[in-house]
Amino acid sequence: MKFSLLVVIIAAAAGSCTEADAPATPRRPAQVVEVPDGDSLKVRIDGTDERVRLIGVNAPESDECFGKESAAGLQNLLDEAEVEIVTDFEERDQYGRLLAYVYLEGSLINEEIARRGLVVARAYEPNTTLQADIDAAADDARQNQRGMWAPTVCASSAATGVEVTGIDSNPRGPDQDNLNGERVFIANRGNATVDLGGWILRDSSSVHRYLFPTGTTLAPDSDIVVHTGCGSDTSERRYWCADGPVWDNSGDTAFLLDAEGRTVSSFDY
Repeated sequence: MKFSLLVVIIAAAAGSCTEADAPATPRRPAQVVEVPDGDSLKVRIDGTDERVRLIGVNAPESDECFGKESAAGLQNLLDEAEVEIVTDFEERDQYGRLLAYVYLEGSLINEEIARRGLVVARAYEPNTTLQADIDAAADDARQNQRGMWAPTVCASSAATGVEVTGIDSNPRGPDQDNLNGERVFIANRGNATVDLGGWILRDSSSVHRYLFPTGTTLAPDSDIVVHTGCGSDTSERRYWCADGPVWDNSGDTAFLLDAEGRTVSSFDY
């Protein structure tokens, strides 16, 4: 199916972008060839196939709850569509993909899939010109329980009472020098001991993922702390041993997933 497209810039509102704010990059007509997942595309531009990563959003992984639904939702919107793409301050990511806002018939697709609850909002500096609109759409989806935020869609029934209760995202000193000051607090407020083996703690980008080792348990009315740096695990502390900081100082979302990839808890800051 062929679609015409009009790019609309939202202007003169608090938190919205103006034309002066927008990056001076050309609009590029493109034909959608493939939708591999919920936040990326393959498009054809002037006869050349390009991989595109949608700016400002992040979709669940294919092995996580709602990963397939997220991909299907984007597929339904853009299957073989004629679109236009606009880059921000950085044209490509470290994998060579175009970083882009995608427009279809006057609609910003990055914002639309956030509003439908198909993705979470995720800012990637410095490409944040339209992030305020995407963030607002994602907040609306969560408040109205659409898509992945519907109460029964990704909720785990196996671990009632386990939740992420806090994050120290910006400890004193240079981030790289105090990785163990960066930490996540998880509590069991339920009545039964929970086996955390195979569970995953991740950030909103899903690039950073901590796998709880087999044998990790959390008793009722107890807590466990996950430090970003290295150390010796105890029953009350786990050490990610990540190469660098995990949690974005300016804001992020922690997701705690059970062994089947279903969301047990999420925590925004």
